[in-house]
Amino acid sequence: MELPDSYTSLQFSPRGIAFLSDAIIMQRYLEVGGRLRRAMAIVKVRGSQHSKDVRDNEISARGVVMGDPLHTYEGLLTGAPMEVEPRAR
Repeated sequence: MELPDSYTSLQFSPRGIAFLSDAIIMQRYLEVGGRLRRAMAIVKVRGSQHSKDVRDNEISARGVVMGDPLHTYEGLLTGAPMEVEPRAR
């Protein structure tokens, strides 16, 4: 299900039906440092341990190429990313 971009809330279904899904993948366009970037995060995969990182990615002739986690930014999902000091993980 495709949802309209909303940077004011994290709603994953228009009628509260996200609990019916086995997997939810969130993709967003971000403007960081004057450059348009794509970010992807796995919100939910039923019955699986998965990464909680928001990752840079691009779509190329090879398919979706996942980049590094965007650990040095906060506010990526709000539409107002700010660079921060990296924290120990």
